[in-house]
Parts: sequence; structure tokens; C-alpha cells
Amino acid sequence: MSVENAIKSLYQMILAVDFEASECRMMDLNPEFGNFDRKVSGFREFCDLLYINAHPEDRERIINFCDTEYLRERLSRNVYISMECRLRHADRSYFWSEIVLCNATREDEAGGSDFLLLIHDIHDRKTHELRKEAEIRLQMMDLSERYEELFIENMTDQQTGCYNRKGMKYYTDIVIKDAALNGRHLFVCVADLNGLKHLNDTYGHAAGDEAIAAVSSELKKSAPEGARIVRTGGDEFLIMAAIDKDSTEPDSMGEKIDRGLKEYNLSHDNPFDVGVSYGWVVMPPKEGMDDLDEYIAVADERMYEMKTRRDEYRRQPSQAI
Repeated sequence: MSVENAIKSLYQMILAVDFEASECRMMDLNPEFGNFDRKVSGFREFCDLLYINAHPEDRERIINFCDTEYLRERLSRNVYISMECRLRHADRSYFWSEIVLCNATREDEAGGSDFLLLIHDIHDRKTHELRKEAEIRLQMMDLSERYEELFIENMTDQQTGCYNRKGMKYYTDIVIKDAALNGRHLFVCVADLNGLKHLNDTYGHAAGDEAIAAVSSELKKSAPEGARIVRTGGDEFLIMAAIDKDSTEPDSMGEKIDRGLKEYNLSHDNPFDVGVSYGWVVMPPKEGMDDLDEYIAVADERMYEMKTRRDEYRRQPSQAI
């Protein structure tokens, strides 16, 4: 077999291109590309055929690849350039091919005015690569979903579904940054279940767990949009959010909580009522702040003021741990 026949067997199409004259000559064309015209003589005409027979998703790339100025510029610096695309065969099916345009004037040097455009079949290889890529993407999605599940599990209190102290530490930075970058205020609320020790001692820990679940549920429903609800202790909760400075959500939150727990108590025949005390503060973030401790302290004082009025079983300050 001659070298010429071997080369023709390797490529599906061989086209000689002269950019200066904008001419081309078909040197070889395999039967599967029978929808290309052997008599094509203009390079622009050939590019139009290439565009028509390219897969619709690849046509924009064909336009860019066939831009004469682009080709001249690239081939002035490179011995060859290439692209991969799907081309339509005579049987109307699309197969992956690689289009290579290379300098035919001087060996291993860029430049010149005569070039060869070569097209060869890469369908099996490309299909295998795409299949492997799809498998890898699926694996990465599975890993990402699993990571997200583990992340949430690690940051979440299993009993209430609120964030735990790890979640509090993680989301504090996010909330502060949100407020600082977007000109918003920080909303910090401390909430404490009324009489948990009395519930546990009198009705059992199941009653206490039920009360904690009811309170956490109402906090989630009543908190400002986008707020993070944290269970900081057995009966203690923290709500934090970056809110617009003129937001009315904090003012309505207390009413929503009280109304929700009132409805909860009326809907159950428990021998006890579930109640909660809360206090909050809305203030702009301070420059360089990296925690909410100062705002939490203020909110905690306001919560305790409510607790002295609402919680008949509250511990006295001297008894606090």
C-alpha cells in the first residue's frame, strides 16, 4: 500500500486550502461524507457546507473556527489548529470528527499560505470519553449530595432540626458579611422555653421534648425570611439574620410566635401549656466584628425581662448555672 493510500485511509476528507486566493481543492473524500460536494472550489463555500452538515449544537463553533482572520492569526503562530465536532454523514447520522488545519508549506513551522484541512473519525474515542465524563459527573454529584447531607447533619440539632453550635459558628460569619456588604442590619433574638425543668420533673422528659419541638417549630415559622435558627442549649434558642433596616418582620415575629403557641395549646389536651420568652435587637453591624456576642447579651437581657413576667417557674439569678 502506498503512503498516499494510507493517508487517504486515515482521513475521511483531505482539502487543500489557499487563504490568499480563498480557494480550496478536494484531494480526497470518503463515501460517508457524500453530502459534501467534491467540486467545491471556494473556501467560503466549503465552510458553508461544513456549517450545514454540522450538528446544530456545534455550528457556532464552526463559524468561529472558519473565520478567515482567526485562522490566519492562529496559523501564524501554530503549525496546526484543530477542533472536535459532530458532522452529518450521508446516512443522515451525526458522528464525532476532528477537523485539523495544518501548515503545508514548511515542516514544523508556522506561517505559509498553503494549508491542508483534514477530517478524521474520532467517534468511538469521543463517545467513550463522553461516557466516562458522564459517569464521573454522576459520581461527583453523588459525592456532592452526600457531602451536603453530612455537612447539614454535622451542623444540625437532630431533635429540632435547628442548627447546633457548629452551625451557629459557621453561619454567624455569613450573616455578618451579608449585613456589612449589603447595607443591612443584624437581627439577633434569644428565646427560652418557659418552665422546662418543671415539665420534665412533673410530666416526664417526653413532655419536655414535645414542648421543645413545639417552640422550635413556631420559631422557624415566625422568624424573618432567611433567618438561621440555632438551638444553643436544652431550652435555649438563637435567631440571627441580616435584614433591611426598615423591615417590620421583627415587630410581627413576637405576635406570630405567641399566636402559634396559643393555637398549639388549644389543639392539644396536654395537662400543661407550652410557652416561650424572647428578646431581640436590631442594629447595624460594627466594623471588624466577627461574632454576635455583644448583641446576644442585649437580646438576652430583654428575653429575661419577658421571662420574669411570663415564666412562673423561672430560676432565680442566684440559681442560674
